[in-house]
Amino acid sequence: MRFWVYIFYLLVVWALDSLGDNDTHTEYDLHKRLFQQYNSNIIPRSMTSSDPFQVGIELYLMSINEINELRQTIAIMAFLEITWTDSLLIWEPLEYSNVTSINVKVKDIWTPDIVLRRTLDKQSDFIDADGHAMIYSDGRVIMWPYGRYTVSCRIFIGRFPFDEQTCLFDFMSWTNPSSKLVLSSESTEITMGAYFENGEWTLKRGNVNHERKPYGDDAWDHVIFTFELQRRSLFFVMNIMLPIICIAFLNTFCFILPSDGGERMTFCLSLFLTLAVFLTIVNGSLPESSDEVSKFGVYICLQLIGCGLSTIATVLSLKCFQESDHTPVRSCLRLFVMAMCVQKRDQIHHYRVDNELKANQNGGKIITAAIDTIDDCGKSDKCMSDGNGTIHHLPPVTWKMVSCACALDRFCFIASIVWHVVLLSVLRAVVVL
Repeated sequence: MRFWVYIFYLLVVWALDSLGDNDTHTEYDLHKRLFQQYNSNIIPRSMTSSDPFQVGIELYLMSINEINELRQTIAIMAFLEITWTDSLLIWEPLEYSNVTSINVKVKDIWTPDIVLRRTLDKQSDFIDADGHAMIYSDGRVIMWPYGRYTVSCRIFIGRFPFDEQTCLFDFMSWTNPSSKLVLSSESTEITMGAYFENGEWTLKRGNVNHERKPYGDDAWDHVIFTFELQRRSLFFVMNIMLPIICIAFLNTFCFILPSDGGERMTFCLSLFLTLAVFLTIVNGSLPESSDEVSKFGVYICLQLIGCGLSTIATVLSLKCFQESDHTPVRSCLRLFVMAMCVQKRDQIHHYRVDNELKANQNGGKIITAAIDTIDDCGKSDKCMSDGNGTIHHLPPVTWKMVSCACALDRFCFIASIVWHVVLLSVLRAVVVL
């Protein structure tokens, strides 16, 4: 009994092994039949059709690796889906044990010579000869080349760090015009089901366009994948913009510091050097050759100029403060002090000419003297008449008055505030909005 069980077991194993051998030979026979006389140099169009050969291409974005502002390039990780129908690779699955698809090396079949324009990679033809393609029984051929694709992309930095960029990935056939090969895409938007967000850039939208561009006597089909990107500005606002605006505004307060100390010049020079360092940092991350400059960089440059002017004004103020009180002050500076200190009435002595004095008192000399004083006030900077009989006699103007809070420092403080407000308003209008 055991003998017959053993014989039955051997027969089952032999039958299963024979069935596996038949399947293997069947697929082997299929490969042999398909590629025995196959020529990979000829476009496999149907013998009964004279229409251009159709090739489809789709892009599946995985991630945006890098946008290099200095080199003006963009690099992405993605895989393409390239499809076409090969009329020489069709079989009946029932004749080959229901084999509906086979996997072959790309070098064994015809492949479209699709290239990526403006690429910075070494090979313009990105289809790897050692890659694989899937062939289906109805002749459909699908391949999925995967890799890092880098192209040149014009970077516009005028509105940095609130800028938006548009980059193109342009695919075309290198040697086959549209009369022989039509390259197209069924999608209108880039597939981003497996997309991983970039930390610096936001992908607003991805469009797919088909264009036919003439070159010489023929035209070539282009499938263009367009990426519209927007920079994530929060990092730059918190770490660059706000510190620069605060440092620039601090420059205003150098005119409030006392002149008899040595802190004013140190304060001004420290702010000047800080702005210069920030300007170097911003310019170091932007393209060196560009048709436009960053408006934020212009803002920093103008603030640097304003800081330099503030330093010069501080030097002049300290120079005036150190002058001796016995040194005469020029008439133009006395008028400047009078204009800036017009509201300091506690420093002005008021003398009113009593009209009754002219009528009741004898002594025309007094009346004449008063009238002469009023007439002479228009020619002197030591007194001031308001035209109503009131004479304002001004105290002596010293160099400390020219320097301190009632004159030069006050003027520079007001001018500095106006300067910062105007620049900040312009920056908001041309960059943020």
